[in-house]
Amino acid sequence: MFPPAITNLLLQEGQRFEVDGKFRAALGTGVIPTIGVSRSGKTSAAYVMIDYVIRYTKRPVILDSFPQKVIDEGIPEHWRGRVSNTKFKDIAKVNEPAVWLVDDTGVGYNSRDWNSNGRILARVAGILSHFGGGMTVIFTTQSLSGVDVSFFRYTNLAPVVRYVDNDVLRFERSEWRDIVEEGQYQLQKVSSPRHLDYFYSSKDKMLVPIHFPSWLNKNNDPIVADLMSRPMRYHTLEDKLLMVSGKGGKSSKTHKDKENMTE
Repeated sequence: MFPPAITNLLLQEGQRFEVDGKFRAALGTGVIPTIGVSRSGKTSAAYVMIDYVIRYTKRPVILDSFPQKVIDEGIPEHWRGRVSNTKFKDIAKVNEPAVWLVDDTGVGYNSRDWNSNGRILARVAGILSHFGGGMTVIFTTQSLSGVDVSFFRYTNLAPVVRYVDNDVLRFERSEWRDIVEEGQYQLQKVSSPRHLDYFYSSKDKMLVPIHFPSWLNKNNDPIVADLMSRPMRYHTLEDKLLMVSGKGGKSSKTHKDKENMTE
């Protein structure tokens, strides 16, 4: 289903997989950054990877900070019992080789936030292989320029590129721009306009066909499809306000109290 670089990180450490007639032992730890503009299929591609993990490994899956309503009512039946919504900042409390989905990273872990959430990813990246016997992080973002660059310096990467608008691409981080541009060039060869049926694996330098899960099809169950495709919509109003304010889970009252103490 996936090329070697991605399979290598989705399978648990030591699981064997075949490449060109030879077997390899999976590394089972690293980061799969998935970039694309809004509604480009980033989250659905991540879900297909999660589905692969659930079907072919024993690794637990964590949907970082997803609303409980989505966990209770949105996830597919065969995911139940394997999925939780532990916050990524609590990663040290998880003693299993988990696969994390951190969706819309630019919102919760923006590198410009006044708090340290944007730096949590960077600090953890270098020790992912130590936590729980080796963890893998799949994260989605509309632009890698909003993610702390340190996150990409210390671990194994398998970047995935979806559709990025040319006007957005102009502002991409210089370290990533060539990769994203190459992805757009390759995608335009096989699909248009938003390339929802393929993604580009930069590590493998290849286009990868991706199927659209039936449980994300609005014609089958519009409620479940919306729960899974727009999970942040189902946060409480308080949580939405916290995301917009960039306070990363700290209430306005707490922030004001801190300001008053400083004064």
